[in-house]
Amino acid sequence: MAKPKAPPAPEADSLLPAVWALGAAAFWLVPDQKLVRAKLLAVQAVVLLAGGIVVFRRAKLGGPGLRSPLDLPAAALAAAGLFFWALSPDLAVSQSEAARLLFCGLAFWTAGRSFAPGGPDSFLTAWLAGATAAAAWAIAEAAAGQPRPFASFGNPIFLGTALASALPAAFARAYASSGRGRALWSSAAAVQGAALALTCSRAASLGLVAGLLMWALARLKGKRLAQALGAGALLATAAAGAFRGREWTHGLIWRDALALWRAHPLLGCGLGRFHLEFPAFASAALKARWPEGRVIVNFAHNEYLQTLAETGPLGLAALVAVPLTAWLMLRRDDVPEGRLERGAAAAGALALFTAAFVSPDLRFGASAFAAFALLAAASPLETRAAAAPAVVPAIALLAFFGLALQPALAVRRNATEAPFHADPATLALGEAEVRLANAPEDADAAEALGFLKAKASDFEGAGAAFRRAAELDPRRPGPRNNLGNLAYLAGDFDGAIAWWEKSLAASPEQIDARLNLAKLLCERGRLKECSTHLDEVLRREPSNAKARVLYKKMVE
Repeated sequence: MAKPKAPPAPEADSLLPAVWALGAAAFWLVPDQKLVRAKLLAVQAVVLLAGGIVVFRRAKLGGPGLRSPLDLPAAALAAAGLFFWALSPDLAVSQSEAARLLFCGLAFWTAGRSFAPGGPDSFLTAWLAGATAAAAWAIAEAAAGQPRPFASFGNPIFLGTALASALPAAFARAYASSGRGRALWSSAAAVQGAALALTCSRAASLGLVAGLLMWALARLKGKRLAQALGAGALLATAAAGAFRGREWTHGLIWRDALALWRAHPLLGCGLGRFHLEFPAFASAALKARWPEGRVIVNFAHNEYLQTLAETGPLGLAALVAVPLTAWLMLRRDDVPEGRLERGAAAAGALALFTAAFVSPDLRFGASAFAAFALLAAASPLETRAAAAPAVVPAIALLAFFGLALQPALAVRRNATEAPFHADPATLALGEAEVRLANAPEDADAAEALGFLKAKASDFEGAGAAFRRAAELDPRRPGPRNNLGNLAYLAGDFDGAIAWWEKSLAASPEQIDARLNLAKLLCERGRLKECSTHLDEVLRREPSNAKARVLYKKMVE
């Protein structure tokens, strides 16, 4: 009698390979615009969709679950994000980082359960196809005169590190194939390598070499290990020579970031608050190189150092545990079939974690998605007798959906508004002038006239009318707010700040004047003051789209 087949793993679903192929295409080909972040939204949608399928099937079928060596570190990193978000003095500031860290954990968990039981082969094929297409796009850009191509990534460094994460898998496919397959994958690796070189990214070069070396240290022995280390040393020397003429200012930022951590050694300065707290610790040498008010240092350009500064040793430990466990996993000899491809996926993920020593890549959700999806492709899964109920990942997916959706909706709602605020009723400009001439002490008439003159681009006349309204009624905030708008349009930024502060002194509950002031403070690099005003706006109006968009702009 034939032995009955075991039921499929609860997490398996015929739709999932297609979903993850779509995720690979989105990562490589969807344009990455500032604020909108279409690439990030696309991969987030993939994780939510795949996660929903996995949870549904898990709830429907029940039975044994799956376990990965990286489950605990990935979950701990996500939990650390929520923990430090709860501790943050500014929840709105820390929200995006909490969402990113939760996304990391969900991307790993969902991808790993999606790839079972068939393995990550189809995902890696789609991943390499997308990488080759993006690389060809970058080469075409370079041929058209773009000095450092970036394809869909908006930044050559992001493209470079993404390609560094894909190349180990391309090398593995070329090595394991024969005939036409080897020619195909060798060509793909050559195109990806050429595009990576064109990006001139030091972080990507470091990541690729280090990722391959970490794989070699984990899997090779004796003469083969010595050969791999020698090749790595030659590549590192060649890269150092190629970049020897490039200016390097990271050391200045790192030194001052350490000073920030020493001021908050236990729990850090707060999740996602580096850009707010760092200016107070920036040295004269750094300010001379990056003048305050003209350049904002948003990141430490070392993810591990920035994590230490923001969340202290506990947060750093949660982050370091992920790549460390991944490397230890590579050393295991009981890995199932597909060891070479799984090792290549791990090397690609480790390339991203290594590049993070000199780049803020992982702070951007799309790059974090790549790292954790590749870790899932690298991680073997074992059946376990009991698993957490489906409600646990379901709650995590819903929590992430809420955290991620809020800023996306804010960007959508943040339509351009009129820069001048008053209620001119139905008066025409001529009627307003007549009304004020007949009632020269009427502050309402003066403010309405100022609004109409501003709409007609008579800014000098508008300023005179608003000043008259402010003199007639010193308690009236609107004219002072609009005088700040006029000063801003004229490039008188100190004057604009002064007028908006006067407007808020007359009426602290205002939203418009506070947002105007916060925007200018952000533009001038006074991020901590900006954050104070944005917090006040969100305290009074939690769904305010402009405040949430400004929070996004502060780190972009």
